[in-house]
Amino acid sequence: MYYQSEFTWEQASALVNNLILEVTLKHLSDGEVQVLRGSWEGKTYNAIASEYHLSRRRIEEIGEDLWNKLSNALGEQVKKTNFRQALQRQWHKSTLPISNTFVKPSPPQKQATIKAIDLYQERFPIEIRCYQQICQPGALLRIKAPLQMGKTELMSKVMHHAQQQGYRTVVLNLWYASKEDFSNLDKFLQWFITSIALELDLLQQVEKYWKRSHHNSKIKCRKCFERYLLPADKPLAIALDEVDRLLPYQEIAAEFLGMLRTWHEEAKTSELWAQLRLVKLHTEVYTHLNINQSPFNAGYEIKLKDFNRQEVQYLALKYGLQWDNSQVEQLMAMVGGHPYLVVKALQIIAGQEMSLEQLLQTAPTASSIYRNYLERLWQQLQSNLQLNQAFQMIMLADAPLEFNSQLNLDDAVKLYDLGLVELQNNHAMPRYELYRQYFRKRLKAGSGNAGRWS
Repeated sequence: MYYQSEFTWEQASALVNNLILEVTLKHLSDGEVQVLRGSWEGKTYNAIASEYHLSRRRIEEIGEDLWNKLSNALGEQVKKTNFRQALQRQWHKSTLPISNTFVKPSPPQKQATIKAIDLYQERFPIEIRCYQQICQPGALLRIKAPLQMGKTELMSKVMHHAQQQGYRTVVLNLWYASKEDFSNLDKFLQWFITSIALELDLLQQVEKYWKRSHHNSKIKCRKCFERYLLPADKPLAIALDEVDRLLPYQEIAAEFLGMLRTWHEEAKTSELWAQLRLVKLHTEVYTHLNINQSPFNAGYEIKLKDFNRQEVQYLALKYGLQWDNSQVEQLMAMVGGHPYLVVKALQIIAGQEMSLEQLLQTAPTASSIYRNYLERLWQQLQSNLQLNQAFQMIMLADAPLEFNSQLNLDDAVKLYDLGLVELQNNHAMPRYELYRQYFRKRLKAGSGNAGRWS
């Protein structure tokens, strides 16, 4: 049995990033990397918190979430005390020969490099525009794109740029809010303000004010910003990730997002509110909001698009693949230029797990390398009967489907926002050939066990 002599931090971090990507379809966040690195080096949560100027409570929250994700990915309970052993076992499994014949695995450094290449690739001049916007007083930057298009990676670059300007920065992912936090507007706004205050080491002041104030929660939230969060020599940049998490809670969404719109407008006349810079990441446009209150028609919007042929060919080169135009076109004929789908394919092919021909043959089947991703899209539609019906009509049609009494424009636009369809003139069609083939088979098999089809 072949084992590597040493399991390094570089290999561990690349492995964890790959495991988390498989489970959540997202790369490790900066906070998760900090907790992972500190834990790898044997540091306590107190030491990690001190090193990165965060509270111990925040580090514990990030750690607990990270170990839970790893537990799901590895199929065993993972904790801070045993994660190194669990990862090393997984690493050894990935480097064992496939058959009984002894085969030495690829060099660990090369494997780690392949797994660690970032999903996000620069798409000039988008980055420059975002950097310019975040430096504007009272900025409101909206990054809109379907699932796995690189929103979070772009946000990380923008916030890093803000840090380089000396700004105070907070990244708040709405998935950290619990079901209880969404029970009403008061609890959500309390979670929102205390989460930000926690990152800025202002939790004690904010909690004390929140308890003694008799104003409603929107006024209390505003006053906390004016009294504690905004007054400083440097601007405060706040990034809100997974804003779509608000979608099921329409009353909270309307009040909260309307409040952000008001703050953005006040920055035009208030030096204090001009200190606030907001970045919001979302997939859908909240059509139920009053257009005069919605922050989705204010500020500066960035829409991330697919990679073009040149960018896909450049990515292939980064993975060590000497592809010609024919191979690029074959891949894009199946998955378009979708960043995650393209990178996943290049990752598998560069790792010699399968050839391009094998990948294209299995991509729309039950054994697809994209199965987790595709099933997540499928599950998104199951709670909306009307949208699901429109989706089925489009996927099962033999030609682009024209808007009519059965397929209305609103449903088609929502499916477009989710990245499932393309809209051309008055017609809707599957966005990628992968979607058309996979979901056709999925639909024909029924909504039961997807494993019954191939």
